Amino acid sequence: MTDAATEPPTAESEAPQASLTDRMLAENAIGEVWRICYLANLFVFPIYARFEKAHDLLRPEFVTLFCLAHHQPLIAQDIVDMTGLPKNTVSRGVNRLLSRGLIARGAHPDDRRKACLWLTPAGRAMFDRLMPDVEARRAALTAGLDEAERDELGRLLLQMARSAVRRLDAGGEGSGTY
Repeated sequence: MTDAATEPPTAESEAPQASLTDRMLAENAIGEVWRICYLANLFVFPIYARFEKAHDLLRPEFVTLFCLAHHQPLIAQDIVDMTGLPKNTVSRGVNRLLSRGLIARGAHPDDRRKACLWLTPAGRAMFDRLMPDVEARRAALTAGLDEAERDELGRLLLQMARSAVRRLDAGGEGSGTY
């Protein structure tokens, strides 16, 4: 008699099956959320590894550059809110970028307790050097979709993100930040 708790499960059948990855993507307890996380991992981990190796740039630093390239000036809390990263992680990224001269910090016009952040010319140049890799990875990730499908996916993800933030904020859980 075998103990089911200590024995590994046997293969479900000898017939060829979809890969474990495909099966996990197709059927899992959290459905679309698992798929979103899986795709995000496929996208970000290779990019961040490349940026760290080639440019000594870590994830919090890239996302800070990314946020500032799209909206500036910002305060650090804006970056926390825009990314869902913990405050201490964003703070470390900001400090490294400041020390490298890729961003600058100055007084907030309305609140002396806050500091505004913006890209320096060197920071803009770094961002511009990084974006072709990001754009190529995005193109590879979405290559299986036609333009209408990409547009629909973008619309649905934006709707899902906005709804999730509203619902989480209403429930007192915050917008996803730690």
